[in-house]
Order: sequence, then structure tokens, then C-alpha cells
Amino acid sequence: MNNPVNPALASMQDIQTPAEIGLWPLAYGYWFSLVIIIVVSSLLIIWIRKRRQVGAAQRVALTELAALDQNSPQFAVEVSSLLKRAAMSYTSREQVAQLSGDNWYKWLNAQVNNPQDELCQLLALRFQKAQLSEDEKVALRQHAQSWLKTALPLTNTQASAKANAKTNAISNTASEAKQC
Repeated sequence: MNNPVNPALASMQDIQTPAEIGLWPLAYGYWFSLVIIIVVSSLLIIWIRKRRQVGAAQRVALTELAALDQNSPQFAVEVSSLLKRAAMSYTSREQVAQLSGDNWYKWLNAQVNNPQDELCQLLALRFQKAQLSEDEKVALRQHAQSWLKTALPLTNTQASAKANAKTNAISNTASEAKQC
């Protein structure tokens, strides 16, 4: 059983397949997508770095607050100076460094949405002869931590508005002093 070979089929050659399509060069849509991904990634990295830089003083202040010795007789003074240093990291030195007493407490309360009167009351006790009790020191640490988390970082508009309020408060106290 010999199969006779068809002479018409014998003269045909095998089908030649075209060369495989390679990845390069990429189509325009891929290049466009690649550029978009690179730009978005770069902007995201820049945003994250700036955000970390802005929050650096807040993180350092919270770390220093946690490291403060609660048994120190100057604990309240150290907390107050820590709050002032943290605030000066976000505003000009002239705005914050000169504040003391009621003006300092008003400025602290002006930076947060919910005024923290207990923080101000505990800070006011720092110059009394009697030291703060352990409960007061714990409360002072918690209120200072809360203030650092909610008030910082200060925005430029927030800081300038607070500076105007401070200037008005100083002028009001000066006019009250003249009346006395």
C-alpha cells in the first residue's frame, strides 16, 4: 500500500511564519503610561519627604517629652520650654520667644481648636514653691503631648493670624495698664 504522492503537493513548500513580534520599540501608549508613572512616583516621593521634614520638629518634641524625667523638680519648666522650642520651630523666634504668662497661655490655646485650659493651669503652677504632685505631672505630660499632636505643625496662615491676635492682646494689656 503505497500512497502515491500527489505531484501538485510535492512542488509546494512549507508555510513560513513571520518573525515574532518583539517588545521593542514600545508603542506610544506604553511610553505615555511609563512617563505618567515616573512623574506620579517622583511627586509622591517629594511630597512624602516634605511632609516628613515638616513633621520632624513635632516628632522630636514628642520624643523629648517622653524622655523628660517626671521626678525632676523643674519638670513643669522643662515642659514649658519644650513647648516653646517646638513652637519656635514653626514660627519666627520674635513671635513666640517673648511670650510669657497669660500671653503664652492664650497663644497656646489659640493654636488648637479646643482650648486646653488645664494645660495652662498646670504650666502656671511651675513657679510656685510647692512642686507639682505626681498626678499633676502625669496630667501635664498628657496635655502637653495632646497639644503637640494637635497644634503642630503650625501653618503660615495660622501662625500669622495668631501673631495678630497676640499683638492685639499686648496692645489691650498696655491700654489696661494705662487705665490703672
